[in-house]
Amino acid sequence: MNTLALLTTVNALLYLTASLLHTGVTIPLGSLVIGFPAPSQPASIAEGLIGVVLSVAAVTLFRAGSIRLVWGAYIFALALTLVGLSIIIATGTGGPDLWIHFFMLAGLAAGFALLAAARGRTRST
Repeated sequence: MNTLALLTTVNALLYLTASLLHTGVTIPLGSLVIGFPAPSQPASIAEGLIGVVLSVAAVTLFRAGSIRLVWGAYIFALALTLVGLSIIIATGTGGPDLWIHFFMLAGLAAGFALLAAARGRTRST
């Protein structure tokens, strides 16, 4: 279960970072600067909310709590991520915003795989 808890923490941090980037903040990494071309308050709120939900799921996993809550958090994150991705595709935004959604989906896919593997080995209350 620790692998899933750590992955969920990383996923939460990814969403919280994306939320911050959507406010217009940039992150300098040497000569590379990570940021989104145009701030978006709705995207910042949505990704911040997903980050908080995944943070709660991570805490739940570290405390050996309800796996159902974690499933719900991942389903919630996937649904909103797909909404965001569809908006990006429909508007033709592309760029870093598109790529970060691919990383988000990869992280969620890994989380779902670990959740499926843990099914039956954890308590479900």
